[in-house]
Amino acid sequence: MLSGLLFVFLVVSIFTTPMLTEAKNNYRYSITTVNVRAKPNTESKIVGKIYWNDKVKIIRKVNKKWYLVKYKKEKRYICAEYLRKNKIKYKIYSSPSNNSFKSYEDADCITDSTTLPHGRLKKKYHLDQSSGVWMIGDRYCIAVGSYYTDKLGVKIDLVLSHNGRKHTLRCITADSKADKDTVNNHSVHKDGSVVEFVVKTSYLPYKARYTYGDVSYAGKQFKGKIKQIRVYK
Repeated sequence: MLSGLLFVFLVVSIFTTPMLTEAKNNYRYSITTVNVRAKPNTESKIVGKIYWNDKVKIIRKVNKKWYLVKYKKEKRYICAEYLRKNKIKYKIYSSPSNNSFKSYEDADCITDSTTLPHGRLKKKYHLDQSSGVWMIGDRYCIAVGSYYTDKLGVKIDLVLSHNGRKHTLRCITADSKADKDTVNNHSVHKDGSVVEFVVKTSYLPYKARYTYGDVSYAGKQFKGKIKQIRVYK
């Protein structure tokens, strides 16, 4: 009788427990900003986020839709369709400047015409009202010299160092600096800044707009010297 009950218990367990399969690869990379959830369903509590090209450790595949992952030392869930097997490659540049100054240009200087690439990209802007800097998705709009890229829509990470701590600022090229306005093999603007942020000037904080003319004062995320520029392919 006991063995019969044990058999029934095992059969029920097999059909009621979610199927967990070993992931073929221990890591995946996000294709966009992705919610990390407490349980494997879209109604579950959001406990965090990972961002484009972030690496996450896979514990197991729950089913075709969800991965069980390790997130901040906890077991969490991420929707499988937002993860890829391979990391997007980038080229690393050391900053050619040792100052922390970050210039800006008003978005009104960029065309609104959708017949041009700049204007089509501008349609995707949304304003970070706390800083006055325009964004596309979760990335801040910038312009850089042709030394890094002369293409629009290129994802760039700025590794900043402030008070001995490093942090990454996610950016995207919304404009290009003309070669005549840059120096040092077109890697630095003539005003000494490595990147120029695209802003709505009237929304810039007082210090950023009037006192220093420096986006470093638009929010704590902009503070620090640029130590490294990562340009994604």
